Amino acid sequence: MPIHFSVETVMKRIIMIMGLMCLVILGMNTARAQTEPKTSEIEFAGENWKLEEYGEAREKAFLGRQAMFLERAQLTLLGRDFSEGVIEFDLAAEQASGFVGVNFRDDANGNGEQFYVRFHQSGRPDSTQYLAQLNGLASWQLHAGPNDATAVELGTNQWIPIRIVVENDKADIFVRDMINPALHIAHLRTDNDEGNVTFYAFERPNMITGAYFSQILVRPLNAGEGVKGEPREEPKVPDTVVKTWQVSSPFSESLLADHFILDQSLLDSVTWRDAKVEDNGVLNIARYTQIAPEQQTVLVRINVNSQTPTTRQMDFGYSDRVRVYVNGSQQFYGNSQWRSRDHRFLGTVGLHDAVILHLDAGDNEIIAAVSESFGGWGFLGQLNNREGLVIRP
Repeated sequence: MPIHFSVETVMKRIIMIMGLMCLVILGMNTARAQTEPKTSEIEFAGENWKLEEYGEAREKAFLGRQAMFLERAQLTLLGRDFSEGVIEFDLAAEQASGFVGVNFRDDANGNGEQFYVRFHQSGRPDSTQYLAQLNGLASWQLHAGPNDATAVELGTNQWIPIRIVVENDKADIFVRDMINPALHIAHLRTDNDEGNVTFYAFERPNMITGAYFSQILVRPLNAGEGVKGEPREEPKVPDTVVKTWQVSSPFSESLLADHFILDQSLLDSVTWRDAKVEDNGVLNIARYTQIAPEQQTVLVRINVNSQTPTTRQMDFGYSDRVRVYVNGSQQFYGNSQWRSRDHRFLGTVGLHDAVILHLDAGDNEIIAAVSESFGGWGFLGQLNNREGLVIRP
């Protein structure tokens, strides 16, 4: 039997469908707005700036000053590149949360030097942080030594002076104390000689707070002014740490799921290049390849030639996830990403894990498949007992 609808019923259904379509479009626009910043050009502190807002940004009076308030936003100086010189500003926050700082010698490819403070870690060893961004990837999990991060008291609702002095490939970073640098950077980690200066404030997950910037000044070095700090002593990198690896082109981590034998077709499909470790012995994979949503895993390998069949231990560290293979057979899986074990777990890289290598006489291929999510893409490995072994990329 045919079903007949009245004109009124049909119109109600059309209106309902149109309403649902509007909700879908609104949802799509909202999602897009959350991932695409609103961009504008403004004047502030006597300079022209590009303002990118994922959240909120506005000029606002705070603690007796006119300041720029940034909340999930960043402010990039326009019209001149920064090479050597001084970056000065005062910083304040109403609540103790977030990552607030400055990028310098920054380029369009996601390479640059970065310094930030963590108000929520005031007085703790990681309340300040220097790092490099390489191919768009920050690397704080790979560099956690005394010349990368140090304890500074960061109170809220007060102005905290910060000064960064950059000369050649060195920098002194002063926080509150303008006489003694909080951090001395003996070697800036990117190859950039110049680039943008960008101030920013971004929060921890589910913590929207923001920060205030005032008295911003970016200037050349004055006569007699320069980097004068001294590095703090760091643990010596053991001679047994592997200094050169081969790194593959990136691919999707899903290709390795539920497989415990490394597929030869995968080995044949990737390209390889030699890669040197950083001064702390950690291989920063982002220096050699760019991460993408479905290209977040690489293979890191060495060849170990043994005179006889033998068993050795390889100590290693990684970020964020790793699968270790010996002659194609998986021997280890680990997850060391930020907060993967508890809410305080940082996932910094050190020689904290080990795998037993059952080596054949002749050549043995040791491969680590390293996958990245956040905070640094790296691998560190050493063989303490090298007697009768030859290690090469």
